[in-house]
Amino acid sequence: MKKAIGLCAALMMTSTCALTGHAEPGDPDEVVASVDGVTLLRKDMDKTIGAIVTAQNISEVHQTEAHKYLEKGVVNNFVVKTLLKNDAKQAGITVTDEDRKKHETQVEANLKRMGKTLDQYFKESPFGEETARKEFEENILIEKLIRAKVLDAVEVDDAEVEKVIADAKARNAALEEAAKQAEPKEAKRTKIEGLKKQLDEGADFAELAKAHSDCPSGARGGDLGTFQRGQMVKPFEDAAFAQEIGKVGDIVETQFGYHLIRVTAKNPAAEANGDAPAKPESVAASHILVKIETPQQPPTPVPAAEEVREQLKRQKSQPAIMDYIKALKGKAKIETVVPIDLE
Repeated sequence: MKKAIGLCAALMMTSTCALTGHAEPGDPDEVVASVDGVTLLRKDMDKTIGAIVTAQNISEVHQTEAHKYLEKGVVNNFVVKTLLKNDAKQAGITVTDEDRKKHETQVEANLKRMGKTLDQYFKESPFGEETARKEFEENILIEKLIRAKVLDAVEVDDAEVEKVIADAKARNAALEEAAKQAEPKEAKRTKIEGLKKQLDEGADFAELAKAHSDCPSGARGGDLGTFQRGQMVKPFEDAAFAQEIGKVGDIVETQFGYHLIRVTAKNPAAEANGDAPAKPESVAASHILVKIETPQQPPTPVPAAEEVREQLKRQKSQPAIMDYIKALKGKAKIETVVPIDLE
């Protein structure tokens, strides 16, 4: 439903019309848009824009520019929704309790994943609970209208549905195979522990780095050069700045894998002196990295045939929806003082 509305709002094209005899700009009772006699007042448009500005936390310095941009979006949305609601009325389409219950169930399933209820959604709406509930009802009506006028006429072959399902199964099989091939984390830990043991027994750090490190720095014997605080991930940074010069510290785990770090120099912070700028504390270090495999994306549930059919219908219906809205605009009397494109 929301996809259909968003698409409708994007369908404004070409010529611009202007209302005649309207009040001075800024008058809250100024009619900023009219669709077959249904009007949008400036105070209502400004209220909607104000809610969007607040919800998106737009800074004061950008609010004037944002207001001009949002005017077009609000008027576009008003025009398209009014056209659709008017056509639903002419077609005798209404929202039944069954329609309402079905839509509520779908929305509640999405909200549940965010830990919210439908009532919370309405009460927390930046547009106010009353407006949110009204829009919810209108969206059900528009969804029903779009289905009757466009979606029901869209055909999807069984072969198309079967291909989507087969592709989903193939992706899951590939993910499962990749997970089987990945070396387990325990093996990586064992490897880094073995390298640490060799270093404790006197092995050359640079030679082990060249032979075993998964970091490009391995080619340089693990040399990372000099770095300041904030330039490395936190666990690595904490260990490097805490270690003694010349000693290999304990194994450090980061999101990249397991590290063995050897600090080769420490440079204390220095205050500015004459032409010499201040310098922050820094260290020079080398490391050996044993990468931990990035967790594979888990297999996703294979969609049911009816779910796939519905998705394909919606994809195929976009050009038809555009043509439908274009036809509605062509038959309607649309006027606006906001410079939007109308065909």
